[in-house]
Amino acid sequence: MSIRKLSSVAALVLAVGLAGCGSAGSSTAAATQGSDAGATAVAAASSTDTINIELTTAPVGMHPLKTNDAASTFVTGQIFETLYRRSYDGTSYEPLLAADMPEYSEDRLTVTIPLREGVTFQDGTPFTADAVGYMIDCLKNADYGSQRPSIVSSIESYEIQDDTHIVLHLAYDDGVLVAKLAHTNGAIVNPTLDQSKDLLVDPTGAGTGPYQYVSSVSGSSYDLTAYDGYWGGAPSVKNIHYSVVGDEATAIARLQTGEADLYPTVAIDSVSAAEQISGYTLVNQPSSATGYLALRSNADTSVNPLMANKEFRTALLQAIDFDSYVNSVMNGAASTVRSIVAPSLVGYTAAMDDTYIAYDKEAAKAAIDANGWSGQTVTMLTSTREAQQTLAAYIQAQLADVGITLNVVSEEWATFLSDAKEDKAADMIFLTWSNVTGDGQQMLDPNFSTTNGTRVKYNNAEFDTAVENSAETTDLAERQQYMLDAVKMIQGDAVVTPIYVQNTLYCYNSNKFGKVPFGMDGLFYVKDITLA
Repeated sequence: MSIRKLSSVAALVLAVGLAGCGSAGSSTAAATQGSDAGATAVAAASSTDTINIELTTAPVGMHPLKTNDAASTFVTGQIFETLYRRSYDGTSYEPLLAADMPEYSEDRLTVTIPLREGVTFQDGTPFTADAVGYMIDCLKNADYGSQRPSIVSSIESYEIQDDTHIVLHLAYDDGVLVAKLAHTNGAIVNPTLDQSKDLLVDPTGAGTGPYQYVSSVSGSSYDLTAYDGYWGGAPSVKNIHYSVVGDEATAIARLQTGEADLYPTVAIDSVSAAEQISGYTLVNQPSSATGYLALRSNADTSVNPLMANKEFRTALLQAIDFDSYVNSVMNGAASTVRSIVAPSLVGYTAAMDDTYIAYDKEAAKAAIDANGWSGQTVTMLTSTREAQQTLAAYIQAQLADVGITLNVVSEEWATFLSDAKEDKAADMIFLTWSNVTGDGQQMLDPNFSTTNGTRVKYNNAEFDTAVENSAETTDLAERQQYMLDAVKMIQGDAVVTPIYVQNTLYCYNSNKFGKVPFGMDGLFYVKDITLA
């Protein structure tokens, strides 16, 4: 475990209070120093059919079923495809590798999915129903390494009717089946290649998407090119080059010099600098991405055994003024939220907001003093990303005001994702979930159920039942009631508290590209990008 403690946070806390913008200044300086080289880079970039994309976090890998981080999905989403895809506005689902929407039996337990004809994997192998069955088998195999086995949890069995039809037999009427089949962790991979090589490092020929893998330097750069045999026709942009840079300032500087065309994750502090780049457009649009704080609630999984005490956890949450943080630091790129099932998700009801544990410093201090908890230390695990560091420093200062010491353990992104699953790795963890499906049940099940909630480790059978029931009907009112019951439990137990729903901030070269759409899930597909 790579550990870096924040021994002093005074400067960061001051920056938080002032809604800091230091990154913009350093980015501008970098751009000025490289202005001559930048002019050359701009000319070169504009004369090619390549899009240069900046990432500040390296992809964990290039296997869509075995990775679930945004950086990996930015790459795999161009290579691999799902049966369905959520529309850009988040309001519907559209067939992708499926030829049409599912056909249901009268009892809705037998589902026939027609598949698109004439599709091939990038090695020329035909795409058939066998590949869909393979995806289901992989996600059901506990030893396979799938990041989202819940995608196929309702499927008891399947049968291959013919090459272009697969029939699913469900254990229950799954109210989120199509949404789950639109999730990138349910993408279709070439079965033969998946069994013969490691797609995490070499996905050559393994997808059906518009782009195929060319080469990469792990953690540094990734190159894709258009697949000539793509069923959807040739995309406008022929080549994709991803560069992984060390920090936010460098990413902004490369936009300013014209070396980069698209930066999909602009940080709050860089908004001012990005807005001022000539020939580039900064987009600030709503998303369904929820940032939340998770608290370990079992002495066997937490660092401090006091985390098993609900009153102690409640006092910790009451001590943190998240509203002030969002309003002062997020600078119009996020909104406060009271339910872990956010208002933008299917299943949300206003009654969920009533379960939120609100800021009450006096109540927190009273509970801490009455129980002799002053001086206790709790551990927060976070990544080295700048935004998470700023939030950790803010929480550290807020808890110090009520007599609690926060030990912040910071790790590189891939290590953070791995260590966050370990027992006794932390007492609290800041996590985000973009919610590709747009459904509340798919916020609750993958993140907090006993089977899938490997980072939060709530392990509440009653909660699990409510979440399962919310998927086993298509009646929206029933689904909402089950989700409300689940939210009451997990928020009422002071195990999870939502902090904000963050907008998607991205900046692109609008001299070179016309339309650069992003979805509510914060994802983009280069095939839909048009040239200016």
